[in-house]
Amino acid sequence: MKSTERPAIAEPHLIRPRLHALLDEAVQRSVTTVQAGPGWGKTTLVAGWAGGQPRRVAWLTLGRRHATVPAFCAGVAAALNAAFPPAAVPGRFGFVANEAALRRLAAGFTRPVPLILDDLHTIDGSPALRVLAALIRRQPAGLRLVLLSRNEPDLPLHVPRAAGSLYPIGAADLRFDDGEAAALVGLLRPALPVEEITALAEGWPVALRLAAGAGTADPGEVIGDYLSREVLAGQTATVRRFLTRTSIVDEVNEDLAGALTGGAAGRRILPALQRTTGLVVGARYHRLLRAELRRRLEREAPDEVAALHARAARWYAGAAMPLEALRHAADAEDWAYLSHLVVTIAPGLSLSPQRAELAALLQRIPPELLPTTPEFVVCAALLVLFNGDFGALPSLIARARELLLQRSPDEQVVIGTIVDLIEASALMRVTGDMPGMVTAIEGILDRLPEAERLAVPIAAVVRAVATVNKGVGLLWTLRVGEARRYLLSGLAEARDLGMLLTAVNAESHLALMAYFEGDLREAEKRVCAAYHRADRFGATATIQVTGAYLALALVEVERDRLVEAQAVLRNARHSQTDPAEATLAVVSMLVRAHLAIAGGDHGAAAAALRQARDEVAPSLRAPLIDRWLDAVESETDLMGGQPERAVRRLGDVPGPSPAELLILGRAHLAAGHRPEGENLLRRVTERSDPLSAVSAWIALARSAEARGDTARCTSAMARAVALAEPAGITRPFRALGAEHLRRGEQVLEPLTERELDVLRFLPSVLTANEIAEELGVSVNTIKAHLRSIYRKLGASRRREAITRARRSGLL
Repeated sequence: MKSTERPAIAEPHLIRPRLHALLDEAVQRSVTTVQAGPGWGKTTLVAGWAGGQPRRVAWLTLGRRHATVPAFCAGVAAALNAAFPPAAVPGRFGFVANEAALRRLAAGFTRPVPLILDDLHTIDGSPALRVLAALIRRQPAGLRLVLLSRNEPDLPLHVPRAAGSLYPIGAADLRFDDGEAAALVGLLRPALPVEEITALAEGWPVALRLAAGAGTADPGEVIGDYLSREVLAGQTATVRRFLTRTSIVDEVNEDLAGALTGGAAGRRILPALQRTTGLVVGARYHRLLRAELRRRLEREAPDEVAALHARAARWYAGAAMPLEALRHAADAEDWAYLSHLVVTIAPGLSLSPQRAELAALLQRIPPELLPTTPEFVVCAALLVLFNGDFGALPSLIARARELLLQRSPDEQVVIGTIVDLIEASALMRVTGDMPGMVTAIEGILDRLPEAERLAVPIAAVVRAVATVNKGVGLLWTLRVGEARRYLLSGLAEARDLGMLLTAVNAESHLALMAYFEGDLREAEKRVCAAYHRADRFGATATIQVTGAYLALALVEVERDRLVEAQAVLRNARHSQTDPAEATLAVVSMLVRAHLAIAGGDHGAAAAALRQARDEVAPSLRAPLIDRWLDAVESETDLMGGQPERAVRRLGDVPGPSPAELLILGRAHLAAGHRPEGENLLRRVTERSDPLSAVSAWIALARSAEARGDTARCTSAMARAVALAEPAGITRPFRALGAEHLRRGEQVLEPLTERELDVLRFLPSVLTANEIAEELGVSVNTIKAHLRSIYRKLGASRRREAITRARRSGLL
């Protein structure tokens, strides 16, 4: 093929309209550069575009023979001669051997002519490049230069750039997007796995073609051969050594490159590679280039590999990038340093989205090393936590403390803090010793300033885990106000540190707390936050989500969605460890009891309660659980017609919760103690527990209905409905036999006790002044009550209010 002929395009060929549009726009400028390393499809793109142009385009493929001024000028003239007949160039005559002759030739074109100079890099540093530089500085109006090169040419491109006449096209433009890559692979080999090949090639055009044409050969090896010939062979020995030594890391910057190579060459080499190959983007090597470089390193310098990984591990540790440091320590098989990193900078990874990768790295530690140092024992403890084998923790904790006796005081503080945290946040939670856990964590938090002085990286992690777990312990020990503060504080710290599971743990217990306080909407919001956070990282089956599932099951029960509650409870059981956390194991059985009570199955409720009491771990110390068990047992007593037992059990409870007062009040009513029962229920309605208040108003309504007090019944039901509807609470209406009352009162805004008193006088002939005298208040107060009554009943005058009140059963 002649150098002035447009190269043939390999078929099948994919036309890329977005790049053709770029070139259409580019040739309106004086100079267009298409610069990228080997294999980026520069020639294919421009040749395909030129072949589709309605106007003629001149083409010259340069080579070393064009390095002299006469050869270059003659080549350009030949390209123009080949593209245009003699009549089209009036000024053309004789042999073109210098810049002046080229200018005379270009002056003969009345319309600008695109002149494509391919493989410009082949004449780098030659005299011919000086002619091209002169043409660019003072460009003939008759030429539009399109320069194709593997590297940035030594030309005065700043001149057209300053004038806005330069259009650069680079590897970023030439890279195939996913759609283009899939289309090309479909043309080349329709049966091939498109996603696999496009992921391998990362948009590099030649890699797509080579992988598609590899047949039975390994595409990686085929592409590796191309890289060796076309990319690496053209680099100096210094650059090749730099590339192979830095290929052990996924991303490299100048500082890291210096740590790996022992020099400052990265400052010069990395930018040059980015410009000339297109295979170095920012701090990252193309995966195929990195793979080939690693193969070369293994072949050429296998003895250096471990040392390089060790250097990388220490650099990443200093840069506060713990997971990368651990990876390279493991690849270096520097197990002592890896265990040191786990204790000093990486403990938080066990509760982060990277926990699975941390577990995989710890599993690479030779088992015989695990009992030998405190750091290795911590690694072993984390492994058993990942595997849910909590039974092995006590012996590991004891072994770590035994080994720590041989260490310096500073090491005892740092490593001992991690050991204590594992014991408190894992072992004590499994055994259920909540007061003990709170005390242990308070000790950890007291010692944390000293640990922070010695090992700053772990302090924030320890504080977040300890704060959340202290909140958990405080919740189960009935110190709810303090628990909320610690859970919210720990949640914020965990979120800032990216400690996914710690944040999920906090959200889950905040959801349970909201349920205990009767706020179903807040409980549901916390459940959703916990679940979505866990779902983003595939952690929805971890123990940290169990509390959220249990809270949601309880919410579904109160919304009378029992099938959904059963499904959520199954998710909770699947997320529990073996052994399960003692508190959550009991809560799981209590949820079963709540489901049975909601379904009206007294036998199942009693059985679930017996199982809960029988299976309570001997070590469980959680006052909230004890009170909850008593409350549910009292509920089953009411179902079984034994209210006196509930009265005896709950009558002397110190500082009863609204839920306990509710059950006690209902028990008194069922036992025939109406004044005591109604007094307790009214106390519930005054507390900030919407769920208990709904049931209390319903019970008061039923009591009023039983004695024929329609007005008080209707008012109480209206209050129950007003509280229940926003939270979707429905079960109490059915469970307390009040659905018929609910259907009649959904449209009324409840009247206050005093408004009901005033309402009873309306059918009489008494005036407002006389009603005021009867009730012992001012006439203005009576008028204010009347206005409120009319508004709530939707009436505009007294007679209409009386009619509406009678229809609603208020009179």
